[in-house]
Amino acid sequence: MQQKGSMKTILITGGCGYLGSQLVRDFGLEQTEPVNIRILDSLRQDGRRALMDLPQGPRYEFIEGDILDPSALAQALADVDTVIHLAAVVRTPLSFDNPAWLEQVNHWGTAHLVDACIAAGVRRFVYASSTAVYGPGGPFSEADTCRAQGHYAQSKLRAEAAVQSGRERGLETIILRLGLLYGLAPVTRFDAVANRLAYLAGVGRPLTVFGDGEQRRPFLHVRDASRALRLAVHGPGPDPQAAVINIAGDNVSVLTLVETLVSLRPETRVHFTEQDIRTHYSFEVYRGRALEMGWTPQVALDEGLEEIVGQFAGVQAPVAPTLEID
Repeated sequence: MQQKGSMKTILITGGCGYLGSQLVRDFGLEQTEPVNIRILDSLRQDGRRALMDLPQGPRYEFIEGDILDPSALAQALADVDTVIHLAAVVRTPLSFDNPAWLEQVNHWGTAHLVDACIAAGVRRFVYASSTAVYGPGGPFSEADTCRAQGHYAQSKLRAEAAVQSGRERGLETIILRLGLLYGLAPVTRFDAVANRLAYLAGVGRPLTVFGDGEQRRPFLHVRDASRALRLAVHGPGPDPQAAVINIAGDNVSVLTLVETLVSLRPETRVHFTEQDIRTHYSFEVYRGRALEMGWTPQVALDEGLEEIVGQFAGVQAPVAPTLEID
C-alpha cells in the first residue's frame, strides 16, 4: 500500500520488454508529478538496454524476477500504488510449440499477480491485453463477444477474466486491448510482422505475402501504446462499463503494409505464395472508448515504418529468409 505523502510508486511488469522499454522511457520524459518507476522483469529475453540512459526525473528501481515467483512479487509490490502488467509470452513460435508455458505465464501469472496486488493494497491495475481476443471478423467493439482462436489469444482472454475478478474484489482495473505493435523502441522486437517486413525492405530483401494479402489487422505504434497506458494510469477511475478499451490504429491489410514499404523503398521485390499459414485470419476493431479516454493514434503507419527502414540505410543483406506473415 502506498504510504501517505510519499512519491507514487508505479510497478511495470515486463518493463525490459518491447513495449515496457518504451513505456519506462516515456514516463521519464513526462512533465507530471514525480513518480517512482519500479521494473520487474525476468530478463529471459535479455532487454538490459531498457535500463540504459533513462531520462532524469523519476526514481528508477529494477527487480530481476519472475511474476510466477511469490517472493519476487512480494518485493516488487511493496508500497505500490499502480501496477501496469505487461509481462507475457507473446505471439511467437513458442505460442504454438509450448502452449502450457504460455498458459502458465499469461493466464496464471496474471491471476497470481492480481491476488498479490489485492493482498498488498494496490489501488489500480492496468492490464495490457490484445485485440487478438476477439477472433476473426469485425470490426469489433468492446461489447462484442470474444471468440479467441489459438493458445495465445485464449490465454490473454483468460487473463482478462482474472483481472475482472480483481475488480469484483475492490481493485481498480483497466484492460487495454492493444493492436499489433510495431515501431522502434529501446528494445525492439523484429519477429513482429510489421517490424520484420520493414527490416527486410530496409536491407534489400524481398517480401513474401501469403495468400492475397487482404487479411486486415489493427496495427498500433509502440509509442501510441505507451501513451494509452500512461493515460490509463493518470486518468480518473474507470466507469465499470468502460473498463475494457480497444487501443489500435487503423485497420490495415498486409497488402497495404507491403505497398507502403514499397513506396518507401521502390526497389523492394514482392513475392506472393499460396502456402498455408497458421494465423491467416483477418480481424478489425473500433476504438470509440479510446476517444472518450482522450486517446487517438498519433504515429501514421508510413511514418512508423519509415523510421525502421531508415535505420538500415546503407546495409544490404540480399539472401532472403523464409518469412511467415501472421
